[in-house]
Amino acid sequence: LVWLKKDLRLHDHSPLSLVAREGGNRQCIIIYLYEPDQLGEKTVHGSHVAFVNEGLVDLDLKLLGEEHTILCKTENGATIPKLSGGRINNQNHMQQVSEAIYRHEFKCITVCHAGAAFTFSSIHKKRPIHQILCHMESGHLKSFSRDKQVRRWCRANNVPIREFDQTGVTRCLQNRDDFSKKFHKFLNQKIVETPTASELAQMRQSRLLDLEKEHIKLHGKCNTPMNPTDLCEIPIEHRGDRIERQYGGETKALETFNSFLSHRGANYSYGISSPNTSWTTGSRLSPYLTWGNISLRYVIVATREKQEELRAAQKKKSGSNPVKNNPWLRSLASFQSRMHWRSHFIQKLETQPSLECQDQ
Repeated sequence: LVWLKKDLRLHDHSPLSLVAREGGNRQCIIIYLYEPDQLGEKTVHGSHVAFVNEGLVDLDLKLLGEEHTILCKTENGATIPKLSGGRINNQNHMQQVSEAIYRHEFKCITVCHAGAAFTFSSIHKKRPIHQILCHMESGHLKSFSRDKQVRRWCRANNVPIREFDQTGVTRCLQNRDDFSKKFHKFLNQKIVETPTASELAQMRQSRLLDLEKEHIKLHGKCNTPMNPTDLCEIPIEHRGDRIERQYGGETKALETFNSFLSHRGANYSYGISSPNTSWTTGSRLSPYLTWGNISLRYVIVATREKQEELRAAQKKKSGSNPVKNNPWLRSLASFQSRMHWRSHFIQKLETQPSLECQDQ
């Protein structure tokens, strides 16, 4: 069982890669849960759920072997325009995008509105779970409590759970001084290979569990994405969407990152200090990293390769007199530093979860 959480992507995804590339006839299920206890956390907003839904649809289409396009057809045949800068521009545009997303029927991902341990127990009673594969996440206290509940269920039912690192953060780190060494070890690991089209096709055709054929009925099963306006766990005043937010999903995440490395990042170190310029010179990757639409390791490694490319080009151009203070290199060095500090502070929260509710 692959348990998707904040990792809705296909690249550098250890659980999905293992399942798709594994031989044999063992069946698998890929599951995402709208968890009532997590949705009830006070920081959750309807725009977060809408962003997740876009990532779910994007990933489901990729697992199906189809490319996700923002050019969707509405019921009257009209075409939704491409998102400008990855943003939803106005109320009408938001409505059009939402209609397309909420009509999508999940084919590869099993989606339920239910708790994790409860859902795993329901599946296990019908088809014993061999192991659970997921990514480790460091979140708020409610997600930490959920993770402990799931591990207790796994121990009680003799179901192994493998949590893969995706942020360079170490659970139960004994000494915070060891963080940098472990973080760099994580970065130096090979990026997980993305399953090929033939591997995904083989998984879909012969190994993906068909719940209907197996007569497995899951509580709260969703055929289409859940609209946040229907989620009673979120206060009604917080269920709406936000105009001009970024569009979710791996496709848009990679497009945003590529535009940063190709041209937008050149003025990163100058532009991020002003709200007028940071809109375009900033990486715009924050929501994609938060919800796992793009891999942190992929971002850092690709940025490192861009730096090496720029240094080689600069050396070739200037010969023995290299140009000092190259703005591109300075900007990317500043960006890399922020990626490191991001994981550093997540590690601090992981090591000292009381920070969420206690003043320091």
